[in-house]
Amino acid sequence: MTAPARTRPDRLLLGLCWATLLWAVLVLQAGGFTTSIQAGMAFLDWPLSNGSVNPPGWLTEIDKFAEHSHRLAATGLGLLIVALAVAHARREPRRLVRLAAYGLLALVLLQGGLGGLRVLLDKLNVGGEGNFKAVAFAVAHAVNAQLTIALLAAIALGHTRGWADTAASAGAATRRLGRWAAGLTLAVILAGALMRQNRLTTWVSGGSPVDWFVPAQGTGALWWFNFLHRSGALLAALAVGAFALALLRGGRRFGGGIATLLALQLTLGILAIQLPQNPHVRTVHLVSGAALFSLVVAGTLLAHRREGALGDV
Repeated sequence: MTAPARTRPDRLLLGLCWATLLWAVLVLQAGGFTTSIQAGMAFLDWPLSNGSVNPPGWLTEIDKFAEHSHRLAATGLGLLIVALAVAHARREPRRLVRLAAYGLLALVLLQGGLGGLRVLLDKLNVGGEGNFKAVAFAVAHAVNAQLTIALLAAIALGHTRGWADTAASAGAATRRLGRWAAGLTLAVILAGALMRQNRLTTWVSGGSPVDWFVPAQGTGALWWFNFLHRSGALLAALAVGAFALALLRGGRRFGGGIATLLALQLTLGILAIQLPQNPHVRTVHLVSGAALFSLVVAGTLLAHRREGALGDV
C-alpha cells in the first residue's frame, strides 16, 4: 500500500532541493566555461589535479582555474546530492519521489565517472592520433549534466505548493506538445554537445538571418553538427513555443516562464555564433539551455499531473 501524498510541502526538502539546484547551475557554468575556453585537459590526472587538491597555478592561470574550480564545485554538488538522497529516504513518504532522489544520486555518480574518463582516456594520456573515446565521454558528460539538472528540478517541483494544488492534468494535445518539446530540446542539446566537444562550431559574421540556422560553410560532420543544432533549435523552438502557448491558454502561468526563457535562449544562440572570441556568451547560452530544458520538463510533468503514477505523487 502506498503512502498518501502529503497535503503540505516539506519545506526542508524543498529548501535543500533549491540550494542543490542553485549549486548545480554554478557547476554547469564552470564546466561550460571550461569547454568554451578549451581547458578540459588543463590537468592530465583525475580526480586530483596534478596530484593535489590545491595545485600550483590554479588561482593565477585561467585554464587551470576553470578546470579545477569545476572539479571542486562538482565534488560539492555530489555531497549535496548524497544529503538530498538521505533526506528523502528519511522524510519523504511518496515512493516515486524517493526513487527520483535515488536516481538523481545515480546520475551524479555517473556524471563524475564520465568526467574522469573524459580526462583519463584523452589522447594526451593514452597516445594515438584520434580522440574518439575522450570526445564520446565528453559528449555523454555534457548531456548527462542536463539530465541531472532536469531531474533535480523535477524533484524540487514535487515539493512545491503549485504541484500539490494542481487539480487536473492539461488536455491531451497539451500533454503531447510537452513531450515533443522536451524530446526536441534534448535532441538539440545533444547536437550542441557534439558540435562543442568536437570543436566544430562555424561562426557567422554578417550575412543573412538564414545563415544563423543553415550554415553557409563547412562540409561533412562540420556542416551537419552545426545544421542539426541550429535548424534543430528552430524546430524545437516551434514546439516549445506552442507548448508554452497551450499552457497559457489553459490558465497555467508556467507557460510564461517557458516563453521568456525561449526568447532569451534564441537570442543568446545567435549572439554565440557571432562572437567567436567571447566564451561567456556561449557559456550563458549553455546554462540558459539547461534552464529551458528543465522548465519544459517541469511543465510537461505539471501537464501530466493527474495521469498514471503521477496522480499519486
